Amino acid sequence: MKRLFNLLAKVIILLFWLGVLAALAKLLPGKLNGFLPPCGLIVLLMHWAQASMIRKACERYFAVTRAEYWQIILFGVFATQGIRERLNAIITPKE
Repeated sequence: MKRLFNLLAKVIILLFWLGVLAALAKLLPGKLNGFLPPCGLIVLLMHWAQASMIRKACERYFAVTRAEYWQIILFGVFATQGIRERLNAIITPKE
C-alpha cells in the first residue's frame, strides 16, 4: 500500500511539473501562467534544500547517488523510500 501511495504521489507531482512547464510556455489559461512558475521555483528550492540535507546526513554511512539526488529534487520526500530503507538497515541491530 505504501508503494502504491508513493507512486500516486509521484504521478501527481509529475503533473505539477508538467503544469509548470506548460505555464512557462504560456499554454495555460488565465492567471495560471503567472502563478505556477513562482510556485514551481519555491518547490524546486525546497526540494533542493531537502536533497542537500539528506546527502549531508547520509554521507557518513553511504553515498547518495546522483540519480537519487535528482529524484529527490523532482519528487521530494516521495523519492526517499530507498534511502530510508538503507538507513533503517544500518540502524536496526542484526540478530
